Amino acid sequence: MRPRTSFLLLALSLFALGLALSWPRPGEEEGVRPKRVGALPEMGVVVAARDIEYCGYHTPCGPGSRTDTIFYVRLRGGEARALAIPRDLYSPMVGGKINAAYARGGAELLKRAVEEATGLVVERHVILTLESVARMVDAVGGVEVYLERPMRYTDRAAKLFIDFPAGRLHLNGEDAVKYMRFRMDALGDYARLDRIKGVVSQVLKKAQDPRTWPAVTLALREAWRELDTDLSLEEVLAHLPGIRGLRLSLATLPTQEGKGTFLYVDERAKAQFLAAWMGMALPSSPPQVPVRLRGERDLILWGQALLAREGVEVQVEEAEVARSAVYAKDLEAGGYFAELFHLPLLVPHQPVPGVVVELGRDLVQ
Repeated sequence: MRPRTSFLLLALSLFALGLALSWPRPGEEEGVRPKRVGALPEMGVVVAARDIEYCGYHTPCGPGSRTDTIFYVRLRGGEARALAIPRDLYSPMVGGKINAAYARGGAELLKRAVEEATGLVVERHVILTLESVARMVDAVGGVEVYLERPMRYTDRAAKLFIDFPAGRLHLNGEDAVKYMRFRMDALGDYARLDRIKGVVSQVLKKAQDPRTWPAVTLALREAWRELDTDLSLEEVLAHLPGIRGLRLSLATLPTQEGKGTFLYVDERAKAQFLAAWMGMALPSSPPQVPVRLRGERDLILWGQALLAREGVEVQVEEAEVARSAVYAKDLEAGGYFAELFHLPLLVPHQPVPGVVVELGRDLVQ
């Protein structure tokens, strides 16, 4: 029943296969690219998704030039750490919101703006379309989400109609994109980014099912034709040997509200967070923090038995869980329990008391 840790290895392997199916890309100048050496490749990549472009009133006509979803992903040996960057973040380099960087200066300006915001090196970029995101969700058979309240929103100009009831939902690719685009709640873009992190971790995990491999391969082949990227097939393949048993964590760049609709980097919080995030070393013994297990009764009993062997006492809560993950603001404590359960670590915007381990039916499907 112990979850496997190699789902991202498989996902990246399939991604590499998708690249191979469409190789070569004309016009690339591979000879001028720097080569990283060492047994454990390391790379910083900006992954973003483009919004919708309008060619007339109420007339969407394809992928737009703004990037409403932006992640900084650091691949380092056996770890992948993804940092979500709010679209409304003010960027001095852009002279406005960071989601306008791609429109004003292409991928290079977006990469420099992300470097400016995070202080981290960006070496490569992958720019997706909403259609390619939906295609990947469909390829793994959709995703499960749980809504505490109904989600409703209408934007006729964008032809965006969201009407989801409360409760447990199974979303196909088109509906998953709607779910991730929704911002009309109290936390706005912060809640949206948490939803995106949940969907991303779920898609990567479901890609381990051999039954999805043909569909995932086809989706990757189609997505590759729509990508704007400077990643080469060789660079993707170089990372495969180093990510067996990979640890995945997803967090959000610390920001604070400013004038109007702008967000600004919280420099003090960022310094503390990145020092822990980039230098995170897992404790050798269980951290002394409150731990709560949430899930169905049989899964809770299994989790309790696993933690008892580690000498950890837990609080339990029987609940319906759409996806399994570990939630924590304490990166070291969260990382320890994420590694113990072989689950992704999700760092939400809202405070979490200690560590919450959510165990869903996806563990046994």
